[in-house]
Amino acid sequence: MKRLLLILLLPLLMAAHGCDRAAPVVPSGTVVKVGFIGPQTGSDFVYGEETLQGVMTAHSLQPLLANGDRVEIIQADSGHDAVSVQAAMRGLVDEDGVVAILLAMDSESLLEVAAFVDTLETPAIALIASHPGVVEGSGYITQLPFDDTTQSTVAALFVRDELLIKRAAVIADFDNPHSRYLKDTFEQKFTSTGGELTGSHDVTGINDALLRHLEARDTRLLYLPLSARETLQVTSVLGEMGWNPEIITSDGLLASMLGEFPDRVNELEGMYATDLFSDTGEFVKHGRLGRRAEVSFAELFDGQKNTFTGLGVESYALLVHAMNRCVESIDRNCINRGLRSTRDFEGTMSRISIDESGRAHRPVYVNTIRDGYLESVVKVY
Repeated sequence: MKRLLLILLLPLLMAAHGCDRAAPVVPSGTVVKVGFIGPQTGSDFVYGEETLQGVMTAHSLQPLLANGDRVEIIQADSGHDAVSVQAAMRGLVDEDGVVAILLAMDSESLLEVAAFVDTLETPAIALIASHPGVVEGSGYITQLPFDDTTQSTVAALFVRDELLIKRAAVIADFDNPHSRYLKDTFEQKFTSTGGELTGSHDVTGINDALLRHLEARDTRLLYLPLSARETLQVTSVLGEMGWNPEIITSDGLLASMLGEFPDRVNELEGMYATDLFSDTGEFVKHGRLGRRAEVSFAELFDGQKNTFTGLGVESYALLVHAMNRCVESIDRNCINRGLRSTRDFEGTMSRISIDESGRAHRPVYVNTIRDGYLESVVKVY
């Protein structure tokens, strides 16, 4: 009887198992072009180089859309000014016929051309730029990172509620809109929750005397929403003074440091940092995309994955997800609608939703930098 039952059930079990498998995608012979723009030279080259590695990592995992169309990535250099960026974008859209553009540019650079992007009527994903102004009023730019309001608010609340620090100072780049926005938001939130601001200074004026003044005011923490080069400017003076206050920085700092100043990463040791990802800790859980991307990245590239490569992976995967939802035709407007109606998309480490304004909703990791890695302290939803 048992043997007969097994014989009867076996075909059903095999059929059920077969239903769990995704049918292989058959190539259609059609090519869909996607543009990638990022800096290829200069101090910001790390943005372009490492986000592109992430994009190509994800492309190796999913080169075909669900309908069999093959995705081709066409690269362009963002250059060093707004005119160069606009020319690159125009070439990708008008000459190459891309259906979407991945923008590996910082907030300062993208803010200068955000209005121009809309004139192209082509969906664009901002991989790195986190200033809220990037998507404000835009109909075509989708922001992949959390915005600066979110991360600076989390930083301020972490300092007050977790570190229990009441006296802090801020050192920022007043000429950089990303740094300035983080500074302003942090200061507002920090003081509104009972914190006392002992100083707010432009990084260009940092010297021994100024930092000694902050130390004398019993400053317990420095908030440094700065670039890698500017952060090293501050840590150099602190090292000469022998002053070791707590420090919290903003997203992408460690990735920038690994790319630009790998021999000085030790100067970040013990700092706190808000970021989109983490490398270690109990709050780190890699989804299916993250696990597959880790293996593929290791096969394709040398070096250590970081925040920029992670954003590159997610940008491509998110774009393909939106394109696959365009059943009848993969046109620009359909892709744009798909991006701006993303709900609980599984990124490399957390779920991402994007509202109709193009703003991303995703967790913020507060990490400690240890031995060149982001060690998770808390994950804020």
